Amino acid sequence: MRWEIVGSGWAKLTWIADDDELQVITSYTGHGLQDLLRTAVDLHLGSGSSLAWLSDEPHAHVFVFTGAAEHVYVQILLLPDEYAEDPWIGAKRRWAARIPVHAFLTAAANMAQAVLDQYGETGYKQAWRNMSFPSQELALLRSERP
Repeated sequence: MRWEIVGSGWAKLTWIADDDELQVITSYTGHGLQDLLRTAVDLHLGSGSSLAWLSDEPHAHVFVFTGAAEHVYVQILLLPDEYAEDPWIGAKRRWAARIPVHAFLTAAANMAQAVLDQYGETGYKQAWRNMSFPSQELALLRSERP
């Protein structure tokens, strides 16, 4: 996975799994990087499922992780209007497959570390509309599994 800040408060996530590559544009309103890291932390701590929401105003991409053990089933859904009364109406699946949990955890941690290395905490906060880098989530992800 790669996270590239492409404008003030906007980023492009490149999701790479096996031979598939999917690009997702997201805004700061959804705290996308933090949400992906929280999902990774959930799985790291043994949760069987988790959800990450990446806002694209008015669209959103929702990453649904279920059935986690050694592998986890991931679906990436595109919601046409996250502000609708029922944002799930009209959702379309953009990608789905089972992936190794360890590979996702490693990719998430490496992606976040690359962002931190490139921008630092201060630079990230400036680029991400005054929102802090998710240091706590990265630290939890790097910690030993209980």
